Amino acid sequence: MTETPAIPRPTGRLIPDMPPLLPGSPEVVKVFDRIRRALDDRDEFAEFCWFAREYPRCYRFHFNGAEFRLDSLHRIMSKLHDRLMKEAETMSGGCFEHGVSDRSVEQVYWDFESFLSEVNIALDLLARVVGPAFRQQTPPSFNKLCKSAIEHPVIEILRKAQNRWVDRLKDYRDCFTHYTPVDTLLLVSLRYYPSGWQLRARLPINPNVREILGFKFSRKTELLGYALRTYANLRALDRAVASQIWKLFRAGEFPQRHEHLFFLGTRHRKSVSVG
Repeated sequence: MTETPAIPRPTGRLIPDMPPLLPGSPEVVKVFDRIRRALDDRDEFAEFCWFAREYPRCYRFHFNGAEFRLDSLHRIMSKLHDRLMKEAETMSGGCFEHGVSDRSVEQVYWDFESFLSEVNIALDLLARVVGPAFRQQTPPSFNKLCKSAIEHPVIEILRKAQNRWVDRLKDYRDCFTHYTPVDTLLLVSLRYYPSGWQLRARLPINPNVREILGFKFSRKTELLGYALRTYANLRALDRAVASQIWKLFRAGEFPQRHEHLFFLGTRHRKSVSVG
């Protein structure tokens, strides 16, 4: 009878590194600061300069919020990694999986959902910030701006991001915000596969099913790795938009509109009398 070979002990570091957080402001904020300072002595751009100071700061607030949540998520996963690696030293040779399900695992998912929300808000604010690039009023919403009939290099950058990664992010955000968490019994596990050991927090590959019982999972989709890729994509989008805005400014094509930039998202409700 052939004996099953013993499963090797996990070694090394099985968690991706946290990239250095963005030093200073996002690139979009920096380029708007440069533009408003160049126009600050021209009275006709007074409203634009006020807008160019305030709204990029709102964008930065939520961009920084996404970084904070990602850093917190990575720190907790690092602690779970060290804990599981230490506990794996006492596992029998035939054990192929060991997991943790406690409050720290819940914190992983709380931080992840908050990370998705912060990125989503930053994207909507980015759509608001680039509004002066267009002659006409544009919606203060990432999705609505991408769906508009306007053909413009800034919108093309946003649409490419939408197709590459933003739609997926919004699918996850909508699922976890409005419908269901990943599971009612959350787990971070250290699992052995023929290709080696993997540390993973599960993330469904089909968030649009919006139902725990319908979720499907794959080794290729893991929560921390997905969050890190999303952050890299957000930073790349920030650089691309900033570069394009500066290019338009240098060509004398930005801002196209420098008045009536505020109160675009004002909401009105009918008063309901009570009593």
